[in-house]
Amino acid sequence: MATTDREISRMAASLPRSGIRAAASLAVGREGLAHLEFGEPSVMAPLAVRQAAAQAVLERRMVYTPTEGPKDLRQALAEKLGRVNRVSASAEQVFVTHGGIGALYLALSTLLETGDEVLLPDPGWPNVVSQVLSLGGVPLFYPLPAADGYLPDPDSWPITDRTRAVVVNSPSNPTGSVFPGPLAEGIAQVARRHGLWVISDEVYDQITYGETPVAMRALYPERTLAVYSFSKTYAMTGWRLGYLVTPEQRVDATKRVAEMVYSSTSMVAQEAAKAALKVPEAEIHSVVATYRRRRDLALHHLKEWGVYRYTPGGAFYLMVDVSKAGPATEVHRRLIEEFGVVTVPGSAFGTSAQGELRLSLAASDEEIARAMAALADLLAVR
Repeated sequence: MATTDREISRMAASLPRSGIRAAASLAVGREGLAHLEFGEPSVMAPLAVRQAAAQAVLERRMVYTPTEGPKDLRQALAEKLGRVNRVSASAEQVFVTHGGIGALYLALSTLLETGDEVLLPDPGWPNVVSQVLSLGGVPLFYPLPAADGYLPDPDSWPITDRTRAVVVNSPSNPTGSVFPGPLAEGIAQVARRHGLWVISDEVYDQITYGETPVAMRALYPERTLAVYSFSKTYAMTGWRLGYLVTPEQRVDATKRVAEMVYSSTSMVAQEAAKAALKVPEAEIHSVVATYRRRRDLALHHLKEWGVYRYTPGGAFYLMVDVSKAGPATEVHRRLIEEFGVVTVPGSAFGTSAQGELRLSLAASDEEIARAMAALADLLAVR
């Protein structure tokens, strides 16, 4: 048998570590911290969701499910897409995946050849960069300037002959920005003009504080792959369930890749997801109202301190300029060591947010209040 000195693949060796996980690692082993680093809802999944899972475990034989997910769940998801997102999709176009990240990987893996370029937001969720690299793609970045409310300008995107796709994210992680309708239309026009595929990360689609976001599939259905998740809307992060909506012509290819990558998802989580889709909208709106109240409380402090820059329109994140207190990585470390508050430096999300911290406002009221008090001390505003 041939031997080699290389113990891991070049691909594995080249992947950057998630800056979010790296930031969180500094808090490992410390007790009594306020955790604002992960997008982890402070509330539990709805009672009906938990009951459905428990009932399935007790009363049903746990078996493999179809790779794309059970037909009744996919039909319920297609109905949700029409009702909530105002897009048309058949059950056959919906794939149930291992979280939103699984849906993103499934979308990219059916598109990319070695050397294909993918446009990615900066700042943006870092895991997508690693996914593109793992598939032999070339990440190119387009800026989301803080001065523009972290919104992109699609007419300035660095598109070349090798550009295959663009990843967009609205509502955004890490900024919470939401694309206005005209901007979404502009993105569709640019993508159509250049023949690009759009991978639209809409994981936070139901967590908004104003105008409902425009789903990219409604504007560019022929080349949009849309990504959703149960993690945020239903506080089901640990259930690891998302879904991908793909154009009809990609269904067979997507199924072949999905069979190879994960075979099928958890039957227990799928039964819980069916119950989640029946949760009354009023219950979802109540949780979203809590996130909005927390956002407004944080913004009140920033305005009071004279460091306010923008108002997130969705998700539950806030980017804060902490450059006045020093490099963001150092402020992040001091917050943990001196105040017991965990955040994420902006550098985890790209090069354009070096002086910022991301705060997750999905944390509890007490944790957010503690974080704001610590920032007030470090920014010397009181």
